[in-house]
Amino acid sequence: MPLFEDFLLFLFSSPTALLGTVALLLLLTFISRSFISQETWKEPPGPRPLPLLGNLLQLDLQRPYRTLCELSKQYGSVFTVYFGPKKVVVLAGYKTVKEALVSHADEFGERDTPPIFEETSAGHGILFANGESWKEMRRFALSTLKDFGMGKRVAENKISEECRHLIAVFDKQEGKPFDTTCPLNHAASNIICSIVYGHRFEYSDPQFTNMVKRANESIRVTGSAQIQLYNIFPWMTSWIKNRKLIFQNTEATVKDVKGLLEELKATLNPHMCRGLVDCFLTRKQKEEDARNADTHYNENNLIFTVTNLFAAGTDTTAATLRWGLLLMAKYPHIQDQVQEELDKVVGSRLIGVDDRKNLPYTDAVIHEMQRLSNIVPMSLPHRTSRDVSFQGYFIKRGTIVFPLLTSVLYDESEWESPHTFNPSHFLDKEGKFIKREAFLPFSAGRRACLGESLARMELFLFFTSLLQRFRFAPPPGVSEDELNLTPAVGFTLAPCPHELCAVSHLLGAVGGLLLLHFFYSRVSFQEKRAEPPGPRPLPLLGNLLQVDLKRLDSSLFDLSKIYGPVFTVYFGFKKVVVLAGCRTVKQALVNHAEEFGDREVNPIFYDFNKGNGNEIFFFFLEFPHFLPNFMPAYTSQPFSLAGILFTNGDCWKEMRRFALTTLRDFGMGKKISEERITEECCYLVEELEQYEGKAFDNSNIINYASSNIISAIMFGKRFDYKDPVFQAMVERDHESIRLTGSASILIYNLCPWLGPWLKNWRDLMKNVEGNKRDTRNIIADLKETLNPDVCRCFVDAFLIRQQNEEASDIKNSHYHDDNLVYSVINLFAAGTDTTGNTLQWCLLLMAKYPHIQERVQEELSRVVGSRQVRVEDRMYLPYTDAVIHESQRFTNIVPMAIPHKTSQDVTFQGYFIKEGTTVFPLLTSVLYDESEWENPYSFDPSHFLDKEGKFVRRDAFMPFSAGRRVCLGESLARMELFLFFTSLLQRFRFAPPPGVSEDELNLTPVVGFTLTTSPHKLRAIIRQ
Repeated sequence: MPLFEDFLLFLFSSPTALLGTVALLLLLTFISRSFISQETWKEPPGPRPLPLLGNLLQLDLQRPYRTLCELSKQYGSVFTVYFGPKKVVVLAGYKTVKEALVSHADEFGERDTPPIFEETSAGHGILFANGESWKEMRRFALSTLKDFGMGKRVAENKISEECRHLIAVFDKQEGKPFDTTCPLNHAASNIICSIVYGHRFEYSDPQFTNMVKRANESIRVTGSAQIQLYNIFPWMTSWIKNRKLIFQNTEATVKDVKGLLEELKATLNPHMCRGLVDCFLTRKQKEEDARNADTHYNENNLIFTVTNLFAAGTDTTAATLRWGLLLMAKYPHIQDQVQEELDKVVGSRLIGVDDRKNLPYTDAVIHEMQRLSNIVPMSLPHRTSRDVSFQGYFIKRGTIVFPLLTSVLYDESEWESPHTFNPSHFLDKEGKFIKREAFLPFSAGRRACLGESLARMELFLFFTSLLQRFRFAPPPGVSEDELNLTPAVGFTLAPCPHELCAVSHLLGAVGGLLLLHFFYSRVSFQEKRAEPPGPRPLPLLGNLLQVDLKRLDSSLFDLSKIYGPVFTVYFGFKKVVVLAGCRTVKQALVNHAEEFGDREVNPIFYDFNKGNGNEIFFFFLEFPHFLPNFMPAYTSQPFSLAGILFTNGDCWKEMRRFALTTLRDFGMGKKISEERITEECCYLVEELEQYEGKAFDNSNIINYASSNIISAIMFGKRFDYKDPVFQAMVERDHESIRLTGSASILIYNLCPWLGPWLKNWRDLMKNVEGNKRDTRNIIADLKETLNPDVCRCFVDAFLIRQQNEEASDIKNSHYHDDNLVYSVINLFAAGTDTTGNTLQWCLLLMAKYPHIQERVQEELSRVVGSRQVRVEDRMYLPYTDAVIHESQRFTNIVPMAIPHKTSQDVTFQGYFIKEGTTVFPLLTSVLYDESEWENPYSFDPSHFLDKEGKFVRRDAFMPFSAGRRVCLGESLARMELFLFFTSLLQRFRFAPPPGVSEDELNLTPVVGFTLTTSPHKLRAIIRQ
């Protein structure tokens, strides 16, 4: 007991301290003898306490639960010990603990609050509160957790998504030894964060990682001998180091939580709560409006409820998972049986909660690892709410009670081999899972863990997902026997620091796909009899080695010069027909609109609409000739998409027809749109003026301006450029469009089972979920104030149509919530990115070619002067109009369009193309067609001018594609480009930053699904 020795040295460090100690001991001796003589006869038995010290010399303060278990064998299942002068009644064994906490729930239901917790939380929150405040906060937390999915499918989806992030971290270790603590803590914490705050955090977020680190450190330190002594003698040991550490951690966490609460408060929508915090703030506002002076919905209760849930939702689940993986590495034969059962029942698909009933051995292993790891050995301390007679003993009101959970989980009368890791504790003779009454890791009664159902779901999904993906083993040179199962000291029992190897099963999957590719390559070559020509594909790789995935359009354009305007390439095992050149693309998309008019739905586009988890399904969807031998069950997989961009059939026709009609009703191509754009020009000009001619990055501002035009039509209003929700939606869209064209996502479309291990895929899914959430929130606001007689916007029009269809009892209506959400998301993204992107290119080109900028501004000054530019001015501004068109052509924003698919077998230009074939209309080859453009690789506005300087239309100008899938917002985009560009050029001269010449401005695009400008800055100099 070195800490106790230090304590004695402190007491005897001076004569004053010594005399004070002696006097105190004499007084306490008198009091304790008097106290014991009066009441011992009717209290539970126990070892005789010493004055001041109580039974401290008989206890191991680092692991008191062990000593208390030993004492229970001597004094029975209800006994008394003194922690210094504090009297504690200990309850031991399953029957006694359950009887007290369940049958006498009220008497044993209060919480004892040790000094360390009294000083940090002051009775606020849930864990260390009592009375009406505790009842109200627990009731609120429990109902809100359930509302946000605890124990339901929505929570399952959150955990499954987090599994992918966690697996990606484990996968990065490449089978090398690593400490699992941080990733498991972060993953477990993100589940409770998504419910409390409404969103998850990145594992690299420093604020998040520090909060998790502090929570775990405080829980560990709370169980130290120093803090035990402080709780016994708070008036003598306030100087101890660990107490100061807990206070520092609490202050830092409260500060971080307050910051997060302020962010949520700033964007609070009472009609659309994102998480527990929103619900609390809404309830708090209602209580304040009602002037309820005694409300428990105050800031302190919110802060400590959040911190309680954060800490409890992180530590115990993560610690149990760490024990689980350590036990798997220590007992490989048990790991083998778990993985064999997972392979047999689940295979390689995503694991769901419903699988638990078909995985009895795995379920038994999870329960047994909870039992053996004994995470919270003494529960949190209770206190009697009134005098109680229990098992023949009198226990006074206010007595501290320790329900010894260790004695329940290791009860020799309940468990066959309590000190051994034995999954058969939870299996009957037939191998079926059985519940055990003595399984109480979450405690019981009024103070049972309120997140039990969530924790059970997390443990099942995290554990099975990791075991499905990895085999866990000791580091090289360490045997299973050398893995240490001694728990670290803390308030909860976590494993001692250790490292494990997580060896991936991916190699086996790759081997299987190689075999599939071998067979597929044989099949594909048999079918080439009448197909378009193309480079010969390699097995597995196809023509991947012959194309540049970062500039795929350029590679395909080059191949068209070898194989002609209709040719075949293989992206891995995926066959694609490429259409090149103006004549061919137009013939296919316009003259054969029906045959080439379907949309190819790549895995990433499917994910955009319906989330993820369909990776294996896509392989067999693409190659149905493998289904009979491998996975016939996939033929029944539902394949339902929503929105406009990535749909086909009647759904697409109806949504496109509705969108086109509604966009026109709300002014597309009309005066009302012109007025909106003109108004937005004023906001945009004001923003640029604030830079006072200094160099700045205009990308965000221009994206916000173009986005506000489609927002005004979609939602009936524009957004302030500083609106955080609006900013996030625009920036997520911009990033998603860039990532969609990245090489890793092209690889994902070939091998969708790789998705969870690709960072770009994970980032895309996060962005998609974020925009779905924000869009639903905005729609909910509009729905709340909907007036069918006053239609404000696209969303209103859809909601009214939806109500009419429901009132008419129309079955299989396309006017459902998914189609609304995804149509809005599609239009918002398309209406923001291409227009904003083109404008950025226009300004960059003006700065690079100042002589062209001068001619535009000279024409504007001559024709328009200083008044506001109008749409009808276009006919009098031929050079300006030519510059805008040439900017669209030259920048080639959407080089390959969105992929098409043949709706039926078709013979085209002498080649047979099978139904369901993916088709790439190569717009690059149209806009750079050497037979159509005089100087296709130069920025030359004269492409759109005749000899007299009049504007001329060109058939090969197809930046919006053509045919059935042509951009439905083309007329709106053309109006925006004209008014934004002319308004900016009327007001500013654009120039490179100081020290940068025009020649140094970089026109190399950043590769994405659309081609954006490289990061750059320009000066917007106000014209006199």
